[in-house]
Amino acid sequence: MSNKSLVVYTSQTGNTEKVALRFKKAFENKNWKCDIFKVTQETDFNKLPFDYKNYDFLCVGSTVTRFMGPTDEIKNILDPPHPPPPANIQIPKGPTPIKPIRFNSDSKKGVVFVTYAGYYMGPKEPEPALSYMSLMMEWRLKFQCVGKFACPGKYQHHIGWYKDLDLRPSERDLIKAETFIEETIEENYINGF
Repeated sequence: MSNKSLVVYTSQTGNTEKVALRFKKAFENKNWKCDIFKVTQETDFNKLPFDYKNYDFLCVGSTVTRFMGPTDEIKNILDPPHPPPPANIQIPKGPTPIKPIRFNSDSKKGVVFVTYAGYYMGPKEPEPALSYMSLMMEWRLKFQCVGKFACPGKYQHHIGWYKDLDLRPSERDLIKAETFIEETIEENYINGF
């Protein structure tokens, strides 16, 4: 039985989609089955067309918003809306015991990725989004985040940190994305880590 991966992403200008498609190609190059799903404002987060339990590896991608975070759609993918508890449920008083999340070599794994303009801070701009996404992937979805990938991408014509932003993500950026996934698979599955 082959391994299965899922790439879930949102893309406003097509940059994140280019990276997502390269991730899919990299998985297929390694003989993995790879499903891909683009999240939009119309996505029904209570009835997703996939079940995370059916996948060995998860990739979640977003554009970095002007507030340095992922899009609202990706926030909803990583922390799905929860229905309110029924009215007849008694909520216990006092401290709630918390079971710590622990990962091991058999844990399901994943990566998070973003594209960003880098107007002001350049390569530091995606850090808050990547940190939030990796935390939520582990806490809510129970996939161990084993990598983060960020790539500059054209948003609007401007002069800022990246002088060649109008040409990004470039073919070189997309090759880096493909190599990132291939190396992540090798480190976490082929070498038995």
